[in-house]
Amino acid sequence: MTSDPPGRIRGESHERTQNPVHVRRCRPDRTGARPATPANAGAIVDRESSSHTETFTAPLDFCLPEDLIGQVTITETSTSQSVQTLAGVFTIRFVNEYDYRVEFPDGRYVQSGINRDLVVFVASPSHSVLNLVTQDFRTVYAADGTPVGKLSVHAVFHFTFNDLNGNSQVDEGELKSAIDKFDLRCT
Repeated sequence: MTSDPPGRIRGESHERTQNPVHVRRCRPDRTGARPATPANAGAIVDRESSSHTETFTAPLDFCLPEDLIGQVTITETSTSQSVQTLAGVFTIRFVNEYDYRVEFPDGRYVQSGINRDLVVFVASPSHSVLNLVTQDFRTVYAADGTPVGKLSVHAVFHFTFNDLNGNSQVDEGELKSAIDKFDLRCT
């Protein structure tokens, strides 16, 4: 990992697409103009995107026999935006989109349709919220290209906690809500 000024870290596979943007929040005056002051200035906005492709041999994750092994090609495209305010609030939103295809020796194959993870994380000094939604829709095809089945995954993870003692860890009594839901359908 490499460090970006001031103290930001980005993964080696990520490429910055725009330099940080300093945003000033302002109070309106009588003319409607919004002058910036040190007390209300301040957020650093950072946008990143990356894409990479992997190819490997594996079974389909769900719905088909585990001993049916195929050639998997998956391309992941990630985009994100983070905002850090002077008040100590950090927000990141990102989307990971996947183009997934697996080809089996008997000619059958599976192709993804919508396949993505949507994530929002907000942290202030005393309160944090994480939301993750996964949508994964794939179609199973016969060797002649005829659709013969569908696979769908819908998953939701939500986590909220209040850091009452300021140690940035979830301690007893600080967890306010946690939802972990996973739905799989094979037709």
